Amino acid sequence: MWNIWGFSWEWERRRPLVAAELADLEPDVVALHEARAARQPWEDGRSTPEQVAADTGIPLVEWIDAPTLDPSARMGPALLARLPSTGTSRLRLADRDSVPDLGFHEPWLLTARWEIGGIRATVATTHLPMSSLPAAQRVAVPELARALASLSEESDFLVLMGDLNVQSHSSLLFSLMQTAGLESVPSLATALPTWPTSSAMFNQWAVDSGYGAWAHHPEAQPIRIDYVLARRRDSTPLRIVDQGRFGTRHRSDGLFASDHWGLWVDLAVP
Repeated sequence: MWNIWGFSWEWERRRPLVAAELADLEPDVVALHEARAARQPWEDGRSTPEQVAADTGIPLVEWIDAPTLDPSARMGPALLARLPSTGTSRLRLADRDSVPDLGFHEPWLLTARWEIGGIRATVATTHLPMSSLPAAQRVAVPELARALASLSEESDFLVLMGDLNVQSHSSLLFSLMQTAGLESVPSLATALPTWPTSSAMFNQWAVDSGYGAWAHHPEAQPIRIDYVLARRRDSTPLRIVDQGRFGTRHRSDGLFASDHWGLWVDLAVP
């Protein structure tokens, strides 16, 4: 799972770094966040998930090209996979009619299902509103919990991967995990930070994009806002055997593939 910072800032230079990271990882399933529609002439009308699929050879399963505050920009979660899924679904967790201030993008839940050795495995992924938008989070998080409860009823193994935009001590995160019966992988006590990969790079984006007030203090430490949360039935042999963080590849000029680290998990059937 990886938030690839879908805004156009330096994407032409970051794109090969994204492809190189995923080539090293060799994943079977990839969830991307801030995947967006084409905005530059050189993209030839291809969205960023279509570009990543072309660069890596991992087929694009589905992409939610949802509207944003910018009429010229569409953005949402995407799933790429080497393994054919048995089905996908999408659910909007909050809309601007009920919550006018959702931030730049709409929160959507994208879900895919697989049969693995007779086991029903479900992967769900979402990008929740920022913590500075409490009204949006108060609507989106309970809706997400309800959706996950339903998915867990029809799944032997359920994993939620996403940019949840909350820190590990958040009561919203605790409520979501408790309601849906999810456990963090790794545990919240040992989970490494995921954003930003480079404060210097993020600050340069803030200046170049006219958001200088968003610049980080140079000594500010990165935080954890991206998570892998899982639940399995007690008798299900499918298990997580390893996990980690990726996204450290960067150019000599300090440009990273994204402002987020990605998270990966390795599933196995004994």
